[in-house]
Amino acid sequence: MRVVVREAFRAYINMQPEDFAPGQKIKGDTAVQLLRSGAAVDADDDDAHELAEQLRDDTASQQDEDGGQQEPDPPHQPPPPSTDPDGGPGHPDPSNPPAPAVDAPVKDLLAWVGDDPARAREVLKAEEAKDSPRSTLVKQLQKTADA
Repeated sequence: MRVVVREAFRAYINMQPEDFAPGQKIKGDTAVQLLRSGAAVDADDDDAHELAEQLRDDTASQQDEDGGQQEPDPPHQPPPPSTDPDGGPGHPDPSNPPAPAVDAPVKDLLAWVGDDPARAREVLKAEEAKDSPRSTLVKQLQKTADA
C-alpha cells in the first residue's frame, strides 16, 4: 500500500514524531496509519484507493446511523499570533523581558534594570511600597534612576 503526502505535516509513528513533506511517498503500515488517521495524504495504488473508499463508506454509514447529526472534527490549526502591540504576555519579546517579581533577588532586579533609569524608577517604586524595603537595593536603584 502506498500514499503520497499532499501537504507538510508532522505525525507520531511508532511513538516518534516524524515530518512528512509534500510529494513524499509512504508505503506499508505507515501508509495505512496515515490514511486511517485522516492525514493529508492521497492514495497511490489500488490497495490504498480501496482502503480510502472503505473509510469514506464507513464514515458515511456512521453519519446515516447518527441521523447526520455528527459534526466533523475541525481541522487542527495553530493558534493565531498575538496582536498585542505592547509585546504583552501573548507576544513575548526576548529583547524586552518582563520585570522580575518585587521579591526577586537583588542581582536579578539589578540585571533587569541595567542602566535604564525608567526601569530603575519602576523597581524603586515597587521596592519602596514594600513593608521593609531593602536599603542597599534602594540606594543602587536611586543612583541609576537619577542618572
